Amino acid sequence: MKYKKPQRTFEFTGFVDPEKSYYVNNLDDVVNWNGQDMKTMVDNGRYFSIFSPRQSGKTTFFHMFSKSLDKNPDYIFILMSFENCENYSPKTFYHHIQDELYDQLIHRLKDIKCNQLKQVNNYLNKTKLTNSYSFYLFFKKLNQIIIQKKIVIFIDEFDGIPLSEIKDFLTTLRKLYQKYKNKKDKALYSVGLIGIRNLTQLTVGGVSPFNIADHIELPPFTLKNIHNLYLQYSQESNQSFDDEAVSIVYELTNGQPWLVNRLGNILTTKIKPKTTHSIIKDDVNKAITLLLKEKNSHFDNLKEKILLYKETLKKISNQNIKYLPYDDGQAWLYQYGIIKEKDNYAVIANPIYKMLFENIVDNDMFTIDQKKKIFISYSHEDRAWLDKFIFFLNPLKYKNVEFWFDDDIQTGDFWSEAIFDKIKNSHMTICLISQNFLNSEFIRTKEIPAIIKKQKEGMIIIPILLEDCLWHIVDWLNKIQIFPKDTKPIDELQEKDQNKKFMEIVTYINNLFIKENNE
Repeated sequence: MKYKKPQRTFEFTGFVDPEKSYYVNNLDDVVNWNGQDMKTMVDNGRYFSIFSPRQSGKTTFFHMFSKSLDKNPDYIFILMSFENCENYSPKTFYHHIQDELYDQLIHRLKDIKCNQLKQVNNYLNKTKLTNSYSFYLFFKKLNQIIIQKKIVIFIDEFDGIPLSEIKDFLTTLRKLYQKYKNKKDKALYSVGLIGIRNLTQLTVGGVSPFNIADHIELPPFTLKNIHNLYLQYSQESNQSFDDEAVSIVYELTNGQPWLVNRLGNILTTKIKPKTTHSIIKDDVNKAITLLLKEKNSHFDNLKEKILLYKETLKKISNQNIKYLPYDDGQAWLYQYGIIKEKDNYAVIANPIYKMLFENIVDNDMFTIDQKKKIFISYSHEDRAWLDKFIFFLNPLKYKNVEFWFDDDIQTGDFWSEAIFDKIKNSHMTICLISQNFLNSEFIRTKEIPAIIKKQKEGMIIIPILLEDCLWHIVDWLNKIQIFPKDTKPIDELQEKDQNKKFMEIVTYINNLFIKENNE
């Protein structure tokens, strides 16, 4: 047989379109704690959260699942995403929901030739979503208009929801579930929230607003899945994959979808392109070598996440560490698919990741193109000093450095949750030390413990002494280099010398971030 140019490709950059890309349409073991599959959960009107690391094929999976519901006119399936919504105001956030919800709703009602289409259209034209209560009333009224239809919503990238709306939005979903769970006609029949958090464990203000939910995880590809995926290419091109080669791909990727598809692409376009010669084990080894050398957004994203909890990953790499799902470092790495649980131990998710991350865990520095994040801890009484320091820190914005302080919290945000989230996601903390800083109960009892905990993961702490104060009797400050290095407070200097000291500190920070590239 002659080689034929394939009609589709291996997709590794985003959503898989079955008409353009090879795909796996039957993941095994997508079930809840009771062993019920997705269709059963939806049929039973369940609300559930779905865990899946990024680049693991979840968006594709739910698009495929929605297609299966399209065949049943009783279902109105809505798939929306909260990606990049975290900085939206409440008004903009609900406007975003309205845009996605209304368009898909009308489109589906037209497809199934719903008799209430005109009535629904009239209702939508005069109804605006502005807050969680309007969201609740919307489904309550919609259920009265559309008779005997099951409205199902899956929300992808749920982690992108603005912090200010987590509690109210989840509480509203809980209210819709509790009010209608024993009724045949439900206002919002079934809900799936797709993200990297286990929402059943999420607490906001000390309560868990979504603990009514089932929790499921999308599994990686099985050996059979990979075989079927590669077979689709073979049938189009007449180039086969040797069984041993497929087995090696499975062993080295542990079925991670992005890796499986990327290797398929490398093998068929770079290692053995445009030929009917079978792809064998040696070809896979060559493809692995190329993969580990290449620069891609998936690897860059993982490396950025690892730098935030590098010490935990180092321990997992070098020791037998028990899997602890509530440990901050392990939970973070698990969220992004960097580690997994195996026989009650935490291990790196697959051999390719282990090879890729070996150098990272032993290196303290950053590469030029990696985003560097700084959290600034200060007392509000020292705002004038903060503004002056920011004036000198601003040029780092042009060197892929971003900094955050609580002035960036939008009205209505959960103040402490926003701060802890930023500490967790930062590589460095700058503390503006003064007596006001030392006297702040929130800083002393909340911020500093979180910062010190993160310091154990490799976070850099830069304390800047603004004024003479009792900093030397504070244990955690005694253990770190304070700036200026001569410990002479900034406020005792003339303005010109103050500026020089701030510039020296910013230069030091810049050098910390780029040191690796100068060696």
